[in-house]
Amino acid sequence: MSRDFRIPRLYKTLLALVVVIGPIYWLMFTTDGQRRTDMALMFILGHPAFDAALESFDARLTEAKLRENFPALELQCTEATGPLGDRLCAAVIGSFNQYPAKAVSLFFRDDTLSGVKVRYQRAYHDELRAWVERRVARLDPLATPPAAEVVEGVASWRLPGGTLVLRDGPLARGEEPALVWLAR
Repeated sequence: MSRDFRIPRLYKTLLALVVVIGPIYWLMFTTDGQRRTDMALMFILGHPAFDAALESFDARLTEAKLRENFPALELQCTEATGPLGDRLCAAVIGSFNQYPAKAVSLFFRDDTLSGVKVRYQRAYHDELRAWVERRVARLDPLATPPAAEVVEGVASWRLPGGTLVLRDGPLARGEEPALVWLAR
């Protein structure tokens, strides 16, 4: 009696469908797949990544040092007197630390960094909030992670070199999705 080791046709068809439909489903219908698809599109469109450890920024950073560390950013700068400094540089970006983003603005006072504003895509607000909490907790792994101070719907985290500020809770219609770092 000989054994038949052929794979049934139905099994091969179902396996082929899973191999084709599985990745498409993941890319289109899961949060992680959509985020990765958005980042791939930004890369294809030529928007650079801004992978910065905002929690380690401080007021000693200069424009020259930031340009050296992020050469892909096409910073457009202008003199602009305001509460955050006397010079503003901005650039279009595609991602911020693996989250799809739109733009970054760098504020300088006397050639040192006084603030950073990262505009990200609205759909990733909750994920970015979780990212901030993980990054702040990483500063001192033995300490209790510092809780955000929430005042009038705005969360802030005190860091050695400054403060991170982010809208607490869901964004209302018309609110700009942005993460802000302010120097001490």
